[in-house]
Amino acid sequence: MLTVTLTAALIAGLAGSAHCFGMCGGMAGALGMRARMNASSRTNAAFRAALYHLGRIGGYATVGAVGGAFGHSAHWALSLTRFESALRIAAGVLTLLVAIRILSRWNAFAPIERAGARLWAKIQPLARRASLTDRWFGNLAVGLLWGWLPCGLVYSIALLTMTTSGPLQGSAVMIAFGIGTLPAMLSSSLLAGALPRLSQRPWFRHATGTAMLIFGLWMIVSANLAQFHGGHVH
Repeated sequence: MLTVTLTAALIAGLAGSAHCFGMCGGMAGALGMRARMNASSRTNAAFRAALYHLGRIGGYATVGAVGGAFGHSAHWALSLTRFESALRIAAGVLTLLVAIRILSRWNAFAPIERAGARLWAKIQPLARRASLTDRWFGNLAVGLLWGWLPCGLVYSIALLTMTTSGPLQGSAVMIAFGIGTLPAMLSSSLLAGALPRLSQRPWFRHATGTAMLIFGLWMIVSANLAQFHGGHVH
């Protein structure tokens, strides 16, 4: 189950490259330009840009740990086989919603994005303050706070972490998602964003969206099969 969830999160990151570029591409490009202006060499500029994205994925991992801890606590408190099946079905439904978001313009997570925008309004001053320093920890801090930008795709994967069995598993899911977004975002910082242009092509979106649909359906079917066999044995 975790392997399927990790793979789905990774594909979601890759499939969402165009969305990520539209949402964060300007910020990624600006941070990349700032890194090049303040760096003493191309290698140093690449290092600074990498720190931004390392911090961003670190922010995702933190969110994933909280989500995984919540899921683990709920599972421990209830200790019900049916609850475990319900979590699997919920993971499948969330994956299907992400697939629909990739394949169409309909966004089921828009209300969560609006709530996240209010949270970001409180976090943004911290990010602005962290960006004033040129030290490595400032770059890392900016990336860490960047991970809290209001984004339905990020929030959907964060909800998915609540169906995992612990903080480590939840972090792993968000890290897999972050790695999926890394080529697009890093290329936005260092190059001209070639991958986002690729991800806007219909075949890429259809292929990755269909893969997500298959993963979501498999999660739901496997959960129902497990519940059926468990009830049959009982």
